[in-house]
Amino acid sequence: MKPKAIAIDEYKRVAGNKKYQTIIADPIRHKPLEILPDREKDTLVAYLKEHGDSVEVVVMNMSHSFKAAVSRALNFPIILADRFHFTRYIY
Repeated sequence: MKPKAIAIDEYKRVAGNKKYQTIIADPIRHKPLEILPDREKDTLVAYLKEHGDSVEVVVMNMSHSFKAAVSRALNFPIILADRFHFTRYIY
């Protein structure tokens, strides 16, 4: 079953020559789906084009790179700011 909602975030972990990776998770079931090797837009676009055909909602930190990747790869999903970054922005 492919999720209708995904959450996208980056995290710091040195792997190879990259300092950050991207995690894709199912926010409904609270399960990780994939860890991408970097946080590059093209990496995320490739993943979303291959695995995101059922995605209707994306929860993310609102980075310009992530927003551009989601817009390029998916069919106009609802984009939500994640709670942590939304609260941080307000304060």
